[in-house]
Amino acid sequence: MAPGCVHRMFIIAGVNRHMQSKMQSQILCVAHPSAAGGWEALCLDFDIAVQAATFDEAKDTLQYAVATYVEDAMKEEEPDKSRLLNRRAPLWVRLMWGWRLFLDAVRDGRDHGKNVTVGFPVTCPA
Repeated sequence: MAPGCVHRMFIIAGVNRHMQSKMQSQILCVAHPSAAGGWEALCLDFDIAVQAATFDEAKDTLQYAVATYVEDAMKEEEPDKSRLLNRRAPLWVRLMWGWRLFLDAVRDGRDHGKNVTVGFPVTCPA
């Protein structure tokens, strides 16, 4: 991870993890600048990844990808529906992102806000 690299965490508001009711929940997503340019975004709760030129494009593209994934998964019969709706990124990926966000938070304190990690809600029509 390069010094000064910005990682962002954001939340997509959607239906609950088990999709048994229409209760709102939060879906964890992260984004970071790509080595090739642009941004990469990953939904850790459904293991969905996208790339885009800007952070906002990556966030919007991931929001759409998650919404269509959930809509399509809801159309499946059991047990496939439950398997698809409970799919997560591998544990090592989740731990890696937790570590990256932790390091960004520590650096932010030492760098006086030069390296920023932010969280904010994103709506999901699913």
